[in-house]
Amino acid sequence: MAPEVAAGRARALRLIRVTAECIAVGVLGAVLGMLIAGQVTTGVGPFQAEMSLRPSLSGSTTVAVPPLGELRLDTHSGPVRLGVRITQLRGDAARAIVADPEQLRGLGAEVNEDLRAGLRSLILRTSLVTVFGATALGLIVFRRWKATAVAAGAGFAALATVGAITAATVNERSLAEPRFTGLLASAPTAVGDVQDIVERFDAYRLQLGRLVSNVSELYSVTNRLPVFTAGDEAIRVLHVSDLHLNPAAYDVIGSVVRQFDIDVVVDTGDITDFGSVPESRYVEAISTLGVPYVYVRGNHDSRLTQAAVARQPNAVILDGPQVVEVAGLRLVGQGDPRFTPDKTTRDDDAPPEVLELVGRQVREAVESSPLGVDIVVTHDPLTTGPLLGAVPLVLAGHTHSRRVDTTDGTTVFVQGSTGGAGLRALEGEDPTDITLSVLYLDPETRLLQAYDDITLGGLGLNDARISRRVVTPPVEPEPSPAGPTPTPSG
Repeated sequence: MAPEVAAGRARALRLIRVTAECIAVGVLGAVLGMLIAGQVTTGVGPFQAEMSLRPSLSGSTTVAVPPLGELRLDTHSGPVRLGVRITQLRGDAARAIVADPEQLRGLGAEVNEDLRAGLRSLILRTSLVTVFGATALGLIVFRRWKATAVAAGAGFAALATVGAITAATVNERSLAEPRFTGLLASAPTAVGDVQDIVERFDAYRLQLGRLVSNVSELYSVTNRLPVFTAGDEAIRVLHVSDLHLNPAAYDVIGSVVRQFDIDVVVDTGDITDFGSVPESRYVEAISTLGVPYVYVRGNHDSRLTQAAVARQPNAVILDGPQVVEVAGLRLVGQGDPRFTPDKTTRDDDAPPEVLELVGRQVREAVESSPLGVDIVVTHDPLTTGPLLGAVPLVLAGHTHSRRVDTTDGTTVFVQGSTGGAGLRALEGEDPTDITLSVLYLDPETRLLQAYDDITLGGLGLNDARISRRVVTPPVEPEPSPAGPTPTPSG
């Protein structure tokens, strides 16, 4: 082989080797730059989050929510993974939402825009640090500007290739197919797949007609019982509570209103779960019932919820010392002083003094009423202590468990959950019953004579039960017979 040919081949091989080295160094520098500085910290709604891009063979997006676990989405197949890590809840933003639930109206759009802005910032930052990393490593290794320029170009080319592959493999269906790890693995069971809830609830509503029909038949039987006959003159009050957004609740209430010839419905609170603006549309069904609807605010209901109920033409709001007369009954009540949408009603740590203060305030309203009060309406039974002996009947809810107690002449009637503790309860292994009660009051004395407890089985339980309880009136003590008082012996 001629020396010139051999020398030319050697130079070509050396050029290829140097170019390959420059490309390798550039790609390595780009990767190191991405690993070291390819992340941004940004606000996403009420949260503080870290967003990062990392090299990956499988792509995808992971959302970490310490300490609950991770949510993984197959958003793309490019050689880079997008990571979002929730680092903290911003107290100022969260308090603003709690103080003004109206902000929930635009929260979805705000979070979406925050994510887009954070992603744009992340892509820009990652582009800069990868090119800088390739350039810096090339300068350190080669110490020559020409080789460094090749390394920088290789890093930029690698970045462009990754971006093109990622954009071409975007999977728009990924949001509907999440995978959970850690404690979040129980999320599909606890929260439920949306489609699964819809399908199961539709099946449940098909059974609801049969349940209500059974109630009607049972009611006609119990009305023939000799112990108590509810005449046409009796005032019939339907006591409901804790609907918690269950769409089936108003179907049941409407049927019972018609079948039992109800005069007034009394709702002791927690119509909604979070008291948000979108939930306010749920209360519009009140206007279809055709009878007065007396309502007192629960701890899951916001002032917005109360205002939405007040807009219904047949609604009567109790929230203060004013005594109102509805269906021949004088009622007074006060809304729950708390607003705790982030807790369950069984997990509340409110100081009992706060609730007792509500009871004392209502008692002052009762004692200052010249005509007296027939029924006090409240949400939490803990408010009833100061009311014992001051009023004949108190209606409450909150506990999701029905009970009736009489102390010092005051009957405290605590309703269960007319919404079966809400739509999410349908995902539980043990379905929660739907409970409501028809109270019969004497039209002259306005005292409770009897009540029917109605219980409808939860999801999968095709049953309806009704039990009648007759209230025994207090017995006046008989006067002592006339004559001398005997003298005790001994």
